[in-house]
Amino acid sequence: MAYSIDSLEVADNPIVLFRGIVGSRAYGTQNANSDTDVRGIFVVPSAEYARLAQPPKQVSDERNDRTYYSLVRFCELMAEANPTTMEMLFLPEDCILKTSPAHSMLVANRGLFVTQKAVDSHLGYALSQIKKAKGTNKRVWNPWPEEPPQAEDYCLFLGDAKGRAVPVRETDVNLANCKVTRLVGNRAADMFALYDYGAPTGGIFHGGMLVETDAADLDREKRIGILIYNEQAFNSAKRQHHEYWDWRRNRNESRWTAQERGQMDYDAKNMMHLVRLLLSGENIVKTGEPIVRFDGERLETLLSIRRGEWKFDEIMAFADEKKTVIEAGKGSLPPDCDKGKVDELIASVMKEAGVS
Repeated sequence: MAYSIDSLEVADNPIVLFRGIVGSRAYGTQNANSDTDVRGIFVVPSAEYARLAQPPKQVSDERNDRTYYSLVRFCELMAEANPTTMEMLFLPEDCILKTSPAHSMLVANRGLFVTQKAVDSHLGYALSQIKKAKGTNKRVWNPWPEEPPQAEDYCLFLGDAKGRAVPVRETDVNLANCKVTRLVGNRAADMFALYDYGAPTGGIFHGGMLVETDAADLDREKRIGILIYNEQAFNSAKRQHHEYWDWRRNRNESRWTAQERGQMDYDAKNMMHLVRLLLSGENIVKTGEPIVRFDGERLETLLSIRRGEWKFDEIMAFADEKKTVIEAGKGSLPPDCDKGKVDELIASVMKEAGVS
């Protein structure tokens, strides 16, 4: 059976129980630049779990704009009180692209997952991220140059005479003319004896990898000192450079304009969604349901945060106020969902879908 994104999005695919629009277009916070995010649930015949090649738990496109969960994985996430999956059972009608009797069964039993754990997942994640949301810790404030890091930038040179190790780039040492061998007795350290041949040797780095030469093949008279190579820092820099430019290529440019102009010190869109989680968590303790579609005063609160009209300290004060209300009210909910009933629900939904 095929489980690709394209096959799951075929209109009449019988294994797809549900498909709906989530994210900002479901919340009512979208603007002209907002993406359309789709989430769905598919069911896997029991017989497929008896094979060596297990069916996927989750299928997504490259940008995770479209994601489908297997029924079992969806219920796992619901039992873990994942806010993103919980909202899929509370979507407004205009966001539902496909439903089924099996999906309706999940919706009818959604109260099973409304617990103190669900409240804590909304509250805990939102508060932890709000505290870390200052722009100084964001990629937008820490750009990487287009040119990738070079291994030479993570090398220090120490002359044989006692002294201070200095960056190779600040010396007249040309690593293209050098060879190295690991220092005896320093097998665990990134320290190498450095030999300068005064003419091109092919260099000590090939494709970013350090190339060592057997000590017996080196001219002792050419030794000029010690090279200290921080390979771990170089590899970390390469990873961060790749992540930054991958983010830059795929980001929504309009989202970051205000921060890059220095007009605010936090990611306004992200902050809006964190406050949204707080408001939704508050609604769970008051009504037994999360909020998906926002309107009225609460919607205006979210949009004003997105516009950058709130100072960071004002948002923190608002978050602390909501924390007090939420923690005071969550005691009326069960601590966790009944896992036995969740298992029964999965079996019933699979039977309804005709694949038990």
